[in-house]
Amino acid sequence: MSLPQHFEQCIFRLQFDSDIYDGVTDALLSYAHRELTFVALPVQAHTYPLENITEQVSGYKDKTLLEVTIQCDEAQAIYQHLRSELPSANLQLQLMPLLTPQWL
Repeated sequence: MSLPQHFEQCIFRLQFDSDIYDGVTDALLSYAHRELTFVALPVQAHTYPLENITEQVSGYKDKTLLEVTIQCDEAQAIYQHLRSELPSANLQLQLMPLLTPQWL
């Protein structure tokens, strides 16, 4: 099985503090080039600096993990849109190509 060198679809995954959830979703929903649909899940992050005594005792910080399936060539434009809407937000981005098995 040979793998394609260019992937058409990707998962655009963002991780951010849960308290900015509304701002991130509003920014995604206001993307002008097309309607984006996504899934968001609450997660516990264990790798980030802890900011208060509750986090130090419990050992984690509440975050949100949000995933959007997009065309790979849209990723940069979507990220720039988010940055323009939320310039100071701490957004961690992962872009993962989607493989399409030949049997589908």
